[in-house]
Amino acid sequence: MRNINFLTLHADAAGLRIMVLANRLASTTETERLLHDWVEQHLARFIRFTRKALAAERRVLLNNDPQQDADLGEELYNYQATYRDFWCEEDGYDLLDYVPLEMVEFRALLGTIYRCLRIEFPSWGLILPEEVSLHDLDPEDIDTECSGDLFRLFED
Repeated sequence: MRNINFLTLHADAAGLRIMVLANRLASTTETERLLHDWVEQHLARFIRFTRKALAAERRVLLNNDPQQDADLGEELYNYQATYRDFWCEEDGYDLLDYVPLEMVEFRALLGTIYRCLRIEFPSWGLILPEEVSLHDLDPEDIDTECSGDLFRLFED
């Protein structure tokens, strides 16, 4: 990863962010929406990072002062190192561990993002809502006036 093309990374990240937002429209559960929002926010942070890296590249290329060469080169190197050591680093808390298997399109989209950008999606701080299942319902909480007909179906 000696030559990192931040312009390509920026363009790819912007396009993939739009795909995540479009894919979010088909979300049916709160968990799906939350996971899409998590990835979209991560991509938005990455896009801001690539903009700053592009600005650092621009400053290096447009520099006319030889005394600033070392400082500007170090700044650009720091952006390259941050991409390599922070954005591409696997932290052991992979987001795919939290994505339900039923979200096939979303899993494929995460794979596309990884192949294009080589960035990982951490799950640090991610709190998923608890989905309510029928086994978690307490019969005492059910309003019998509204669902009285349903209870007659199950009476012996």
